[in-house]
Amino acid sequence: MGCTPSAPTPPSEALSDKFGPPPPIPVDIGTGIRHQLNSTDVTIIFIFGGPASQKGLVIQELTGSFNFVSISVEDIVFNYLPNRVANTIESIGEIQEILKRDQGILTVDWILSMISAKLSTSMGQRFVVDIVPTLATIMKADSYKSRTHDRSLENFERTHPITFALDISVLDEQELIAPNESAKEANNKKLSPEMSQFMKGIDDIDKGRLEKRLDEYHQCAEPFLRYFHKTRRIARLSLHTGSFANLVPTCRDVMLEFGFTLSRRDDHVLVFSAQVVHENLDLDYYKLKRVDIAELCKPSDGLVAQIAALHKYIASHGRPGDNFLVIMRNVKKNDITKSKRINFMEKKSEAYLDEFIKNKQHDRPPKSRCRTAINCVSSSRQIILFLEPFSSTIAQNIASLYNKMVKRKSSTGVTSMSRLQREAPSSRGTAADANNT
Repeated sequence: MGCTPSAPTPPSEALSDKFGPPPPIPVDIGTGIRHQLNSTDVTIIFIFGGPASQKGLVIQELTGSFNFVSISVEDIVFNYLPNRVANTIESIGEIQEILKRDQGILTVDWILSMISAKLSTSMGQRFVVDIVPTLATIMKADSYKSRTHDRSLENFERTHPITFALDISVLDEQELIAPNESAKEANNKKLSPEMSQFMKGIDDIDKGRLEKRLDEYHQCAEPFLRYFHKTRRIARLSLHTGSFANLVPTCRDVMLEFGFTLSRRDDHVLVFSAQVVHENLDLDYYKLKRVDIAELCKPSDGLVAQIAALHKYIASHGRPGDNFLVIMRNVKKNDITKSKRINFMEKKSEAYLDEFIKNKQHDRPPKSRCRTAINCVSSSRQIILFLEPFSSTIAQNIASLYNKMVKRKSSTGVTSMSRLQREAPSSRGTAADANNT
């Protein structure tokens, strides 16, 4: 597996601390939620979260894993407000200028009426509504600054009962504005890639602007949350900046506990290797199921057929939380093309699997940890790792094919082999070891 490090290996205690589980996120479930879930077939969630909450990741999880339809106030404002004021408006900038000049033009009643229209015309059964956007020009609207929205929400619920409010509360958000150095250093080690990028961004902007955005968000969100608090319909995730890595898994657990089922299961980590034996790899610890491509395909099968067989196997045998070690010894030379460049490929000359695989057996340390060269292709829901000697070209071809199959499966329910074959090169040619391709 190429596990001979060129640098000294840190003590196992240090690695266990570094790769330990992220801190759990406390969840408070309102007692009125289950009654609401049982009283209607349509689920409507109003989601709340400030500029630092990573709310977008939760919305992406709900839409991608649980078939929710996302409704955004920002989209409603930019798409439908021009028709309300003047048909001559042609750009988002012009809309923002109108909102700045007339802060009374945008009302909560109008926004809720547009949400109601979307709900009435949609074929979906599950909706997540981002009711308080973090766009300053919208939050400054007079209607959003109102101390209560009870009447508006009660009128809305006569037609469309809201199941519950999902509140992502960042307890230490003030640390984003003025962190002390020790806290900043400790948090940076625990942040998710998305949150790390956010932190880098706010290092370059006026901290006063961020503080103002946070204040505006809380001022706008509080009247909505008070309304749901009266009927105990708030599910609150209380997290710190160091626990963002656990946000999406916690959200998923909450939805599963409510009785929702996963609609897609493509969030497995795939580890491709050309080696058959992996003595130093603790499969159980990393929740890796071993799959040998040679056992799924004929020797004459090309790359498209091999990846299609792998995808079919994982789709039928994979359970939530499973990862897969894929043994792939032969890749036909004619199958390898200069595919469209994948911008999210990460190359590491030495890395631990723990850096990429988060759903591990945290109750015990692995039998061993070793560093190896890894090419990583990642998206919001899919991580594919390629251990040496897989080249970046092979990695791009395989990842591109697999991701196409995942997308087509989720959108159509079937994987079109004929279409994939047309997009791929001919599979003619002699088999070549992945090491020599």
